[in-house]
Amino acid sequence: MKEEIAQLKILQAIDLEISEMDSRLAAVTSGLDQRRTAIAQYQTESEQFRERLAALEQRQREMETGLEEDLARIRDRQAKMMNIQTNREYQSLLKESEDAKKSSKEREEELLRLAGEIEELSKKIEECDNLRAGEEKLLADDSKEADSKLAELSGAKDKILKKRATKSKNIPASILKKYEMLRERRKGLALVGVVDGVCRGCFMNIPPQLFNDLLKEEKLLICPTCNRIMHHQTADEE
Repeated sequence: MKEEIAQLKILQAIDLEISEMDSRLAAVTSGLDQRRTAIAQYQTESEQFRERLAALEQRQREMETGLEEDLARIRDRQAKMMNIQTNREYQSLLKESEDAKKSSKEREEELLRLAGEIEELSKKIEECDNLRAGEEKLLADDSKEADSKLAELSGAKDKILKKRATKSKNIPASILKKYEMLRERRKGLALVGVVDGVCRGCFMNIPPQLFNDLLKEEKLLICPTCNRIMHHQTADEE
């Protein structure tokens, strides 16, 4: 069993190297994904601002049309007031003129408010578009560098995987199956050392008799706490 444990230690080291390689690959793609997410977010915000802007501009046109109608009504009523015959007609036209003036004033105030909001939205749209353009340029630059890194890392990983395939052939199928199952369940760490009776996977003491059996290296032993395969390890080796 000593030889099998030695082969498992080699395999564990290779698998940890592969895991590190996967982390580096993920880090490269993660950076690109973050930029793509930022670009999509700026695009969404810009579209939402543009929809709001379109609604405000439509409202602005309606207000301008209404204001023109109010001013035309005022001019019309004032012209008619010059030719009226009775006080009743005069009072009626005067009221209509005053109502139109009140309406026109409210529309002017609304147009001022709309103009301010439109200007603010236009600035936000410009800011979003500039930020998106900046991210797109950075993404293009990063993508070139990332392609080179990914090609380099993928090539290195392929070599490690070939090495793993060769090394795994030296391990009995039943032991390899056990190792693979534990590696999947224990976050990539299936084999752990035991130093002075303490499992370095869960940092719990193992029973003295189990530790004595471990020293003999006659059979495959499992930590009773974390269920990983154990091997004896001195403090210096650790």
